[in-house]
Amino acid sequence: MRSQAEKQFWITVIAVLGAKILLAAALPITSDEAYFVIWAKNLDFGYYDHPPMIGWILYLFLTFGDSPLFLRLPAVFLSILIGISIFFLLAGKDEEKASLTAILFLISPISLLFVLVTTDMPVVLFSFLSALALKKGLEKEEYRYYILSGVFFGLALLSKYFAALIGLAYFAFFLFSPKKSRLGFIFLFLSAVPFVIVNLFWNYTHCWTNILFNLFNRNRQENFSFVKVLLFMVSQVYLMTPPLIYYLWSQRSLVVDEIRKRGRDNLFLFLFSVPIFIFLIVSLKKVVGLHWVLAFYPFFYLLVFQVLDQGALRKSLKFMLIFSLAHLILIGAILSTPLRYFKNNKNYPIIVMSLRPGDIKTELLPYQKDFIFASPSYAESAVMSYHYRRYFSVFGSGSYHARQDDILTDFREFNGKNILVLLDRESPAEEYLPYFKKVEIKKIMIEDAVFYMILGYDFKFNQYRERILKPIMESYYRIPSFLPCKSCFFIDRYFKE
Repeated sequence: MRSQAEKQFWITVIAVLGAKILLAAALPITSDEAYFVIWAKNLDFGYYDHPPMIGWILYLFLTFGDSPLFLRLPAVFLSILIGISIFFLLAGKDEEKASLTAILFLISPISLLFVLVTTDMPVVLFSFLSALALKKGLEKEEYRYYILSGVFFGLALLSKYFAALIGLAYFAFFLFSPKKSRLGFIFLFLSAVPFVIVNLFWNYTHCWTNILFNLFNRNRQENFSFVKVLLFMVSQVYLMTPPLIYYLWSQRSLVVDEIRKRGRDNLFLFLFSVPIFIFLIVSLKKVVGLHWVLAFYPFFYLLVFQVLDQGALRKSLKFMLIFSLAHLILIGAILSTPLRYFKNNKNYPIIVMSLRPGDIKTELLPYQKDFIFASPSYAESAVMSYHYRRYFSVFGSGSYHARQDDILTDFREFNGKNILVLLDRESPAEEYLPYFKKVEIKKIMIEDAVFYMILGYDFKFNQYRERILKPIMESYYRIPSFLPCKSCFFIDRYFKE
């Protein structure tokens, strides 16, 4: 017979699952989500920006459908599975506290609002599974669990490079925990090596694009600023929530005693504190995204179970419930607000694209037989590709973000053809004339958002290569001499001579 604590936990699971499904169904597809769908439709062992895992997961789901809710089901169930794991992992020690801790996690914004498709989704999953397998290995002293932990760690590395921080946390844990099996540590990391090799080989044969993007291209303009550190600190207060910080601080002597009691064998302390400390250092020069740290917050809640009593957990639950409900009410208010109230938002055209794609599609239909479709940014191209079910290339220089189109589009094949470039801003015909024999501009208006169609006739590839592709090569495809490279699709395609 289930206890009252367990019943409350399962009621919470059902309620949170229902709320997440409604939220996932209501939110329009975002440009990043549409971009990842493009990955899934072009299955590969890597992509320009990141390792391939989110593309692989979406590929499986695209087999059955591509509605926003269906594509978001992995994100919907992810925090639910983590919450259930937290409960069963801790229930044997104190079922009441386990229920309170798991519920606290489930109703937190990082769980309740986590419904969008992101590269963080698989890294959260596999990092958590890797930690659970390692904990089992530590308890059972069986090497198969170390190997399983390494496999999950490798899958996390194929999801996002931030997973490397889990590896650093493991290294610190084994380094400072003399009783732990050094052989198990070796098995764990050797088990992850094949997944690292997959990623390295793809980069070796693809200009090292996602290595260059993550380590160099996106960090060129970053400078030291205390404001960035402050933003990081504020974001951690938001994620931890003020009540938990208050109780951790007000009971700090008990917290310190509890941590000391567990000593250097506290795996979850390493898995949370090491990555957060590294991100604190990173924040000296770069703004740390709120979502960057999500993979490490399940371990925070496991630490909360260790150091706070039931009273503090219950009081924190009351705040968390109101806190998360306020988020849902705000999102509901935004979704129910008429489009015209967002007219002054700089992203209004993208909002219209996401909410009124059919209206734009109607304007494009007369040109679909005679023109190749494109837009000047990955965001617009991705959103229109998703809704139109036809790929939109990126025409022009774009930015350092999301350059997967460099891999997918071969502009040599467009030579002599007609290209329609969909714009969300007015642009003079002279800007496009060098690349076409003739250019026309047509203006369309949808929900007070103004769009322009650049109709370019008889594309001149050689001109485009010199004025657009050459600067792109010089900006984004400068491969450092210390990186051996078998081939580079961009250079081989356009500048092999």
